[in-house]
Amino acid sequence: MNEQREDRRLRRTRNLLTGALIDLMVEKRYDSITVQQIIDRASVGRSTFYAHYRDKDDLLLSGFEAAVDGFDAHGDDDGTVDSQIIPALEFFKHVQENRHLFNALTRGRVIDLVFEKGQDYWSKRFENYLKGLLPQGREPEVPLPVLANYAAGTFITLLKWWLNNDMLYSPQRMDEMFRQLVTPSIKAALGN
Repeated sequence: MNEQREDRRLRRTRNLLTGALIDLMVEKRYDSITVQQIIDRASVGRSTFYAHYRDKDDLLLSGFEAAVDGFDAHGDDDGTVDSQIIPALEFFKHVQENRHLFNALTRGRVIDLVFEKGQDYWSKRFENYLKGLLPQGREPEVPLPVLANYAAGTFITLLKWWLNNDMLYSPQRMDEMFRQLVTPSIKAALGN
């Protein structure tokens, strides 16, 4: 079988499994969903599921990674350092558009697992971005892993607050608040 066809089959299987999990999460609590229910909904075999994922948490987190990988690192880019921290506006809009899914995650108490993965993901992504901003041989006042974790943690904390408060503010306002909170710290840490 050629590689392109195999890649298509792999993507199709993963999409079926992720879609089945999302559909089930909207219907019931995450912790009550079984692998059997997922494979029945996706119409795939148990061995196929386990060829791709360890368990339903692995499926959920893989789906999360695939979703956030789709966000352009410079999606909100207006040319300033703070616009390139995290594509916050784009992500807040995505959460608002997929409110039913995030409500299901919150209801199923799996949101903490997703937030933990999200903080790790955004922290690594931002750290890599910041490395490119520093002149060769220059060290920031605050180590990059600390600074990146701070920005990612602030983003995740705001996202949690927003979800827990019924998305009280618009995605645009949440993005503004995020940038107001982190930009001064980042500039100071980079010596700007």
